[in-house]
Amino acid sequence: AVVSTQSTGDGHTIISASSDGSVKVWSLKSTECLSTFKPALGSSASEITVNSIHLLPRNTEQFVVCNRTNTVSIMNMQGQIVKSFSSGKRQGGDFVCCTLSPRGDWIYCVGEDHVLYCFSVSTGKLERTLTVHEKEVIGISHHPHQNLLATFSEDGTLKLWKP
Repeated sequence: AVVSTQSTGDGHTIISASSDGSVKVWSLKSTECLSTFKPALGSSASEITVNSIHLLPRNTEQFVVCNRTNTVSIMNMQGQIVKSFSSGKRQGGDFVCCTLSPRGDWIYCVGEDHVLYCFSVSTGKLERTLTVHEKEVIGISHHPHQNLLATFSEDGTLKLWKP
């Protein structure tokens, strides 16, 4: 099942992410699938759901793939990993959701450990962590103009953060 889609800024391409772990690049003009790849790392890569995909605002030939692993990756349209960011945890640090800052300078991921991970795209470093909820986090979004994040959880709360 498709779980996330993004349209490129030129309107010619759609990228889809699926629960089977695949990412597909589609031509809107021909409606054909141009390429399919599985971005997950590890031995059970074929079984890892891609949670979401996000086009980089300054380079729409690249996008962020968030899947149920401890690593989020920037990939290109050919399926190559350009850069990876990791929670550093072997257990409890798999990402459940992510978002980008409006200019694409930051990647914000929330792990199954309820921790917000703030990655700098330019340096590739984990710059900050913050425990955001006590129960499983469902989603995260970034304000379009302010340095403000919203996280929401199974505990029924929505919280605002200044990362």
